[in-house]
Amino acid sequence: DYTGFLDTHHADKLLKEYQQRECVDLEQMMSESFAGEDGNEKYEKSEVKSWDHTFHKFMKRISVCPEQILRYSWDGHPLFITSPPADLDQRVPACSNCGSSRVFEFQLMPTLVSMLQSDSDLSVEFGTVIVYTCERSCWPTNHQTPLEEFIFVQEDPDQRLFK
Repeated sequence: DYTGFLDTHHADKLLKEYQQRECVDLEQMMSESFAGEDGNEKYEKSEVKSWDHTFHKFMKRISVCPEQILRYSWDGHPLFITSPPADLDQRVPACSNCGSSRVFEFQLMPTLVSMLQSDSDLSVEFGTVIVYTCERSCWPTNHQTPLEEFIFVQEDPDQRLFK
């Protein structure tokens, strides 16, 4: 989705100018430092673990606008922070008012957590909150109170490190 978003042409040009001016070959220096000889550590590219693919996709997608606090896409697709349960579609109940299916409408992003303030010691932590609403957007006539919708909360993956 973001191919060509980051233009590195200028940075590449500056790097080449630096190498010529300083008479250094960075590629050679890098390959020597990663060779594993003379006590140097050898690094290799590791593949993303299967449980990290969803988080990697999440971070890549929000990196374009990391300060976003809400993603809206009625009848679209949520952006999960961790792999969702395989049966999530079956867990989303039908509308309690008209019986229609519920669809994804919006989600609250983790950036919102740092903006929430409370007068009490109450702490709110989440990875993302995904909201499903009635596909018919039903609303009974003369109804003054909000209808109940369905939310799915994914915890912040880092929270397990602090428990």
